[in-house]
Amino acid sequence: MATKQDIPAGKFNASTSNIFLFYMYCCPCIIRFVTYIDYTILYIRLWRNIMSLVGILVANRNQRKNVLRQYLQSNTMNLKLFCFTPSSINWKRKRIIGLYRSKGKWMLGHFPFPKVVYNRCYDTDRQFMERLGAAIGIKKCFNHINQFNKQEIYTNLSKWLSDYLPATVPFDKEKAIQLLKAHKDVYFKPCYGHQGKGVIRAEMQASGEIHIGHHYFSPEIIFQDTQQFQESIQKLLGTTPYIMQEGIPIQQIDNRVFDIRALVQKNENGLWSVTNLVSRIATKGSFNTSIFDEVCLSHEILNRLYPPDKAAHITRSIYDISLRSAEIMDENTAYHLGEFSVDFALDNDEHAWIIELNGKPQKSLYADIRDQNAVYLRPMQYAKYLCKR
Repeated sequence: MATKQDIPAGKFNASTSNIFLFYMYCCPCIIRFVTYIDYTILYIRLWRNIMSLVGILVANRNQRKNVLRQYLQSNTMNLKLFCFTPSSINWKRKRIIGLYRSKGKWMLGHFPFPKVVYNRCYDTDRQFMERLGAAIGIKKCFNHINQFNKQEIYTNLSKWLSDYLPATVPFDKEKAIQLLKAHKDVYFKPCYGHQGKGVIRAEMQASGEIHIGHHYFSPEIIFQDTQQFQESIQKLLGTTPYIMQEGIPIQQIDNRVFDIRALVQKNENGLWSVTNLVSRIATKGSFNTSIFDEVCLSHEILNRLYPPDKAAHITRSIYDISLRSAEIMDENTAYHLGEFSVDFALDNDEHAWIIELNGKPQKSLYADIRDQNAVYLRPMQYAKYLCKR
């Protein structure tokens, strides 16, 4: 008796013909079913990619690779990251040309509008950000406003944190003299300035002279009296809107000014936390800590200047003030922030003063400080949190 293996090729018995008929009639259904499963799996994968697609907005194409590299190293949430510029959006087709990394290679691709946008483009056009927010959802784009109005920030914070804010008012020639007579030391800052650009320091001497300096304590201009100062200060400032801020007798280390910058970021639960405190030690003779020689963790300086209990008290105070600042910023619906930094100065009585807030924290400060992965991790965690909402 022949077994199935003994059946000659091309010949059928009743059993093999039945199998043939089954496949002949059922294969199309099976193929359609398998194809349906394949497309379903593909759809699910695509849906998951879109639901975790996060775009990082930068100012120009030259910044894309460096910025994206930093956040890819901290992308433990399996987000689909790409980097793009304002000019790379095709609004009509709702597509974005972005840089991404695949299998170790940098590639350009066409992307749909992402689920979330993290804005690392400073001074982004408001109308552009409103249009992008309308396309993906205004609450899906964080740090969409990252250039702060210093006077507006002062007004918001002063309701709850006035004890930690130097007197700050819009520029006015008459009020400038009043501030100088009251405090002897006044800083003139552009309302929308950053990195100390355009900052002027005025100091009234016992003789009545007013010394003016840019970046450094040593004067570049000396006015003999208040009248000469009033006649010239407007020319120095030009048409740019300025604020005037009371000068603080800033604590120094090794005869150099330093600041304390608190990086405040939202985490995977959408809650604020202080990631770290770092200090910039200014170049000798400079009042502008953006002109610095050294960056270090703030506790290194505090532990040199104060006993351990005093240093710990200052640190706790700065943490508390920073988190309260974050709560106040969240109360203002004009802002949707996932991170910002608070710059502090200590006076000679160890009192912490808020100098300013920064809506686009300078990440390069952390390049030479070990174990600062959280600086890049937190924005990715917050982006993941927004993707789920």
